[in-house]
Amino acid sequence: MSGLCLLALVIAGRSTTATASQKTTQDKVYSKDQAERGGKQYATVCASCHDPAKVAAGKKPAPPLVGDAFLTKWDGRTLGELEDQIFTTMPNDGSATLTEDQTADLVAYILQANGAPDGAAALKYGAPSKDIAIKK
Repeated sequence: MSGLCLLALVIAGRSTTATASQKTTQDKVYSKDQAERGGKQYATVCASCHDPAKVAAGKKPAPPLVGDAFLTKWDGRTLGELEDQIFTTMPNDGSATLTEDQTADLVAYILQANGAPDGAAALKYGAPSKDIAIKK
């Protein structure tokens, strides 16, 4: 086997291994305290649009953040993508500006509400989250 073919096999094997060992939302990537902070943030900033029970009469609810529809939409995508969407577009009425820490707290709450286990360390906004896959 030529050296070039062997190198291609090694590179292909590494990418498969990296995907197989990728950290997911089932790996305890947020803390319980962080999710509690995120829950308070959700109640004041997000629920009026995303919780059908709290949406004003006659107004169409925003997409759900909890449940099968949310998990199906986001399954396989990264927490970094979710953080970026929340940080750059929410709330979409301009009523608040979220910090990076508040965004990470909201993501932790969303994970908790969707049944992902909590761990000892808080989720950090940005680079670490870019490599964590969302799993149903």
